[in-house]
Amino acid sequence: MSNQHTSTTFIINRFHEFLDKKQFIAEEDLILLANETGLPLAELHGLLSFFTSLRTRKPGKNRLSVCCGTPCYARGAETIYKRLASELELDEDGTSLDGLVTLEKVQCVGACSLAPVISINGKLAGNIKPRQAAMELHELINQSRLTGEQDKCP
Repeated sequence: MSNQHTSTTFIINRFHEFLDKKQFIAEEDLILLANETGLPLAELHGLLSFFTSLRTRKPGKNRLSVCCGTPCYARGAETIYKRLASELELDEDGTSLDGLVTLEKVQCVGACSLAPVISINGKLAGNIKPRQAAMELHELINQSRLTGEQDKCP
């Protein structure tokens, strides 16, 4: 195998190709990559686990992101995140067990003047308080259940 196919850059690019296709990196993707590169599967797992933004499970039907950039963090982002996490039963990747919501911390979303900010499926909500964030979460869950989105989960 050439050094080009075992370089970290090549492997990271392949990880992103897998993410672009299905939003997560499955075990079979790692096996394919191990065969392509000749690298041990354990080494690929190690590299994958180093990057916290790379998912190994399918994300929820809805994505709820809490901005943890400096202005948001200074104005209570961590409290908001903890409140939202306490409202959900999450797996280790931050997805609710019913598959409806993935909760994640993200860096700056570019709306610092509205800090703290959450993003619900890409729609920003600023100057948000923990109680408001929890209300938004429950509204999102209720809407998802009404439209039957939980039935589409694997």
